[in-house]
Amino acid sequence: MKAKKMPRWLRDTLSVVGIMSVLLIAYNLFVAKHADWSLVPVQIVLALLAVGVWSFLSYRSRERRQVAAQKQAAAAKRRAEAQKQAAIEEVANAQKRRQRNQHHQQSK
Repeated sequence: MKAKKMPRWLRDTLSVVGIMSVLLIAYNLFVAKHADWSLVPVQIVLALLAVGVWSFLSYRSRERRQVAAQKQAAAAKRRAEAQKQAAIEEVANAQKRRQRNQHHQQSK
């Protein structure tokens, strides 16, 4: 329940660093011949910082791009509506001009 309240970038960071930590510990247990266990907490903290900063900036950048795309879509919609209104007005003006021209031709 509390995980839902955390920002998505933080949840993703914790899950990635959790998996990286498990892999690091497994590597030190099974592969490394002389593992230095005093470095493991430092490596995990550095991974949290690095992945957290990257994830935060990535999500913030994505949100900015989405807002910009929404603004562009709204502006395009407004332009299309304005063009449609201008076309309608042009048709009405053309009809008025035709009527005036016909009236002038008939009066001669």
